Amino acid sequence: MEAPAPRAPPLDPSKCHSTVETMRCSRCAMSAETVSHNGRDVSADDARAGGMVKFGHNLYYCDRCAKIL
Repeated sequence: MEAPAPRAPPLDPSKCHSTVETMRCSRCAMSAETVSHNGRDVSADDARAGGMVKFGHNLYYCDRCAKIL
């Protein structure tokens, strides 16, 4: 008989936190929101999912303005 696979320990809710980050276009000031987990910076993929293009630390263009430039 095969031994059961070890179970992952449950997540400790006190160590996990999510925050809503607001991304604002540097050209037209349109804003979008995304969720950031455990205090990490918004990734380029997260920005893209929110309709924004990340071009620096906390610097974004909306898709429309990114296509114009």
